[in-house]
Amino acid sequence: MKIIRVTQSSYTDSLDEYRSFAPLGTVTVLGFFDGVHIAHRALISEAKEIANQQDLPLTVFTFFGDTNELKASAKRLFTDDEKLSLLEECGADCAIIADFSVFRDISAENFVKDFLVSALNTRVAISGFNFRFGKNASGNSDDLRRFMMNAGRGAKIFDEYLYENKTLSSSYIRALLSEKKLKEAAVLLGKPYFLSGKVSHGLGLGKSLGIPTINTELPIERFILPYGVYLTAIKIDGKIYRALTNIGSCPTFEKRKAHIETFILDFDGNLYDQNVRIYFIAHLRDEKRFSSAEELIMQINIDKNRALAISGDVKWQEFGLN
Repeated sequence: MKIIRVTQSSYTDSLDEYRSFAPLGTVTVLGFFDGVHIAHRALISEAKEIANQQDLPLTVFTFFGDTNELKASAKRLFTDDEKLSLLEECGADCAIIADFSVFRDISAENFVKDFLVSALNTRVAISGFNFRFGKNASGNSDDLRRFMMNAGRGAKIFDEYLYENKTLSSSYIRALLSEKKLKEAAVLLGKPYFLSGKVSHGLGLGKSLGIPTINTELPIERFILPYGVYLTAIKIDGKIYRALTNIGSCPTFEKRKAHIETFILDFDGNLYDQNVRIYFIAHLRDEKRFSSAEELIMQINIDKNRALAISGDVKWQEFGLN
């Protein structure tokens, strides 16, 4: 998948790069796509069919997630790089990811006329029913259709996506995760919720207890899940391993700030400085302080046995993993 990053300083060069990628035009699907959940996936899948029918590439237009002006109050389900990798999985040929400030003061009509049509040569623009765009979010999906038709182009707007009679949204998924409802969230995301990061050196406490763990560098702002111990899965060299992951501060030892630590079952190897993706399958227990290291080790063995019982002879494909 071609990735084009648009900022104030790179705007002209980015568009030149895009035109060389899609000289005959494109089908463009628009949205923020935090989570790339099953409603997003359905939208992108149908957009891909339209693009294939017209023998054009499918371009996803989205925004950087760390733009404070855009949906600033919500924690992101995934980082920009994670979102891009998920969009690629969905079949996008190109992703344009933009700094919101580049488009903040452009009117809805000019966004369509000057950017979608003139700059991208969009033949068909596609969005969800609640898409807003343009200065002060003045444009809606009906405006998108009207402006595209005025330019002699097409538009397709998709209706509200309901799951069990509820509107599916990233906010709803965040709420499920905050309530530790991982199975329900996984259904809506299309695969288990995950965190990814680089494996770093910790204090060596796990190794000293005979339970070697990997530490993952992640900012606390990414922690949507409550502190606790989880059954997780981690993919290493093409193989998926079961694991125990603790989100928290290790209160038994009082030496760490909040972090993520993972004990990979049936694995022995060095993962330092590698990027890993940790999938959260089930919540096992809340984080707690133990009176001694021995008591902690006993509890970890209990956690391990419970994790093995829950996962059993699991087929990872059933979780959307392979």
